[in-house]
Amino acid sequence: MRNKTQHRLHLAAPRLNEMKLLQCLASDPDITQAELARRCGLSVAMVNNYMKDLCAAGLLVYHRKSSKNISYHLTTAGSMRAEEIGQELLQEMVESFAMAKERIRNLILSQVPPGPLRVVLYGLDDLAVIAFHALDCRDLRIVGVCDDDPGRIGREWCGREVSNPSQIRYLAPDAVVICDRARTEEIYRSLRYLHERGIRLVRLDARPVQRSEGDASLPNPPAESSRDGEVDSRAISGGRH
Repeated sequence: MRNKTQHRLHLAAPRLNEMKLLQCLASDPDITQAELARRCGLSVAMVNNYMKDLCAAGLLVYHRKSSKNISYHLTTAGSMRAEEIGQELLQEMVESFAMAKERIRNLILSQVPPGPLRVVLYGLDDLAVIAFHALDCRDLRIVGVCDDDPGRIGREWCGREVSNPSQIRYLAPDAVVICDRARTEEIYRSLRYLHERGIRLVRLDARPVQRSEGDASLPNPPAESSRDGEVDSRAISGGRH
């Protein structure tokens, strides 16, 4: 049973749907099936089928107050099932986070020369959190974090004070990692002046660059394309001069 309105690579499994339903019912026994469907991202028909299965499995019991008013209550087995699935989900999330860190780390390392480097993160959403943890344990030193959102500038993020992007040049990084995937092209264009200072711009929407063994240099395709000055989505900023 899959919600057709979801367009995700990771699709919710039936056990995850069970956990969501059980948790919602544990906090609100009088919730309607229509509201359950909305909160869990399922159709009302799917919710109805799940409820029948959960009751048949002894995980739920229901009390009919009237023909249109029914309350559902978790049994001891139902509470244990919700906890069990929650622990499984937590473990999978930990494993997925580790995989995401490795992928982001490899993507960044494929766009910068080997060796210790000073890095600034630009765009401080969820992807930046992964990049922060992916890089902070390597010889790539994070020397600053920045964002162009006025509400974030001057505040603390992951233990670092958020800087205005205009301060990047004073931080003297070797590379700037653009972590806002929705605005990568916009940010890339706004930071192209850093090329002249030998600062690389690392895009997390780029394909990893394959580097031959023992080759310390990196391919350096031009930032400009021949079509109206558009930037190639795989372009990497120029190296140090």
